[in-house]
Amino acid sequence: MFNLRLKKYRNKFHFKIKEIAPKLELSESYYSLIESGKRKPSKKFIEKLVSISELPEEYWLYGINKEEYLDASHDFKNLRKTLDTFIELGSFKAINELFDLNNNPKDSLGKLVIAALKSDMGCIIEKKK
Repeated sequence: MFNLRLKKYRNKFHFKIKEIAPKLELSESYYSLIESGKRKPSKKFIEKLVSISELPEEYWLYGINKEEYLDASHDFKNLRKTLDTFIELGSFKAINELFDLNNNPKDSLGKLVIAALKSDMGCIIEKKK
């Protein structure tokens, strides 16, 4: 279950709720409700969790472990999904809206694109080993 994976992740890194909640842009009480299974995580929460943990969305939502994910994933699936969502929402019209001239992200959208790319690149590298 999602809430058990969340608690396991937090405990693995010895985070206290007061440390992890701000990283996920949540109040401690709301984070506690999600971790206890009393509230379902929002899409924004899942996206932030994927970005911070560098674990695939499939792990968080379905419990698919890294090895299963590597076997089942398609190259650049996360990046495609992220960009499709941004385009659908009308979040940007051109790549230069996400990154500056030095390819640094301008805001959280650019950071999410980088997190998705890193996740996909990690999968590709793992497949080559």
